[in-house]
Amino acid sequence: MISKKCLYALKAVLALARHQGAGPMTIQQIADAQEIPARFLEAILRDLKQNGFTESIRGKEGGYILARPAREIRMGDIITCLEGPWYTPGPDTDVFSTIWEEADRVLTGVVNQIDFQSLLKREDELRFSHTPDYSI
Repeated sequence: MISKKCLYALKAVLALARHQGAGPMTIQQIADAQEIPARFLEAILRDLKQNGFTESIRGKEGGYILARPAREIRMGDIITCLEGPWYTPGPDTDVFSTIWEEADRVLTGVVNQIDFQSLLKREDELRFSHTPDYSI
């Protein structure tokens, strides 16, 4: 299960990806764009910066930007940064540990294939596919 902190980090990176090339975003702009409580974002963005995903820019026009292109950052990178590995095998092997290891491989494989550029495309497709049609 993904923690709220991790979900907020994913949403923050998505907001920064959408804004990439348009200058930095403030914590409040990110919070408003993704409906995230601003009080949590400062620590999350600090974690993302320490792990090389974001950069901060000081000053009146400052804020946060992605440290590299959105197509180079994968969901799995952010999840691992915030949560660590999905499953860590213990010293004893039993029938359940083999299932958890298999689930870990599948889930990790999925999230490591999805970059934030493709997430933006998916988000746009969802947004436009749910646009009400009022034509008669």
